[in-house]
Amino acid sequence: MKIIITGGGTGGHIYPGISLAQEFLRRDKDNKIIFVGAEQKMESEIVPREGFQFFSLRVRGFERKICLANLHSLWLFLSSLSTSFRIIKKFKPDLVLGTGGYVSGSVTLVSSLTGIPTFIHEQNLIPGITNQFLSLVARKVFISFPESNRYFWRKGRIVFKGNPVRENIWQGNREHLIEKTGLNPNKKTILVFGGSKGASAINQVLLDCLKLLDKSLWLKWQVLIISGKEDFNNLKERITHLEYREGIRIIDYLYQIGDAYDLAEIVVCRAGATTVAEITAKGLPSILIPYPYATGDHQLYNARFLENSKAALVIKEEELTSEKLAEVLTRVINDPEKLKTMARNSKKIGNRKAAREIVDEIYNSIKG
Repeated sequence: MKIIITGGGTGGHIYPGISLAQEFLRRDKDNKIIFVGAEQKMESEIVPREGFQFFSLRVRGFERKICLANLHSLWLFLSSLSTSFRIIKKFKPDLVLGTGGYVSGSVTLVSSLTGIPTFIHEQNLIPGITNQFLSLVARKVFISFPESNRYFWRKGRIVFKGNPVRENIWQGNREHLIEKTGLNPNKKTILVFGGSKGASAINQVLLDCLKLLDKSLWLKWQVLIISGKEDFNNLKERITHLEYREGIRIIDYLYQIGDAYDLAEIVVCRAGATTVAEITAKGLPSILIPYPYATGDHQLYNARFLENSKAALVIKEEELTSEKLAEVLTRVINDPEKLKTMARNSKKIGNRKAAREIVDEIYNSIKG
């Protein structure tokens, strides 16, 4: 089969598409897959690195207010419809799969209007506007949280399968990371990261938080911070003044994030859809600090779902202080039974078979 996967803007839209592409190839190595995303966005770097052919569109999102910038966005969208039609006409796909983000809008719209079987996948509990609109023309709408069902209009097309996660996420190699960073293999690790772009608000509060931790904790625990490129130099400088700097490692980016998950006992992070899917697939307990400016505050809803399932604790960013983070972190890591319970509940939520089940559903739909 020939397959177009389209979506991007953030890792949350890109990596599920890559996971599904890998599953299509696992089924049949002769399947031909191309990705369509926005030029000069994350997908233009990540997708080719994963070995897939990438085509770009010139698009930008609409502001949620009346402004002149939206006229330009509209013009780009209309132009992208023409580009999408040319890509589809030349490639002749058997199906198109959209994973969200405004870049997926034109490709999936054109494919559905030209009679090509079209599917979309929504990663967040609160769906984006693009996917809500596309759900009207898609053959199937795959959701990652059962609660998402109520935000779509055509209920008969909704299929709950979870968020697909690449297999190397739960097949990481902690030894590789220990060798790279010099972390102590005999200590438990607190993993801190902000997602694909880092999170300055978490990074800055965290270093002050570490000063407040009881000295006895450093005998058993250590900290790995994936800072993002922008904060890396500043954080490296700041930890040189910390008393327990030997128990802290900072790296700017980690492509094989599965290695860090394999090493971690608990995670402090944002609550993006892919992050939530990955840590639950691995069965990790977490302290979630949702990004407050996410569209529709969807990260908070993602985080509350895990909290209500007793797999995570949530601190809203407006409530985030070094004292608050130190108190929550100390309370959790000093309670081994609570950590184990959170880990079990996290694993119950995760679905390592999501990609397989989604592709099954797509094949059955096309054959039917």
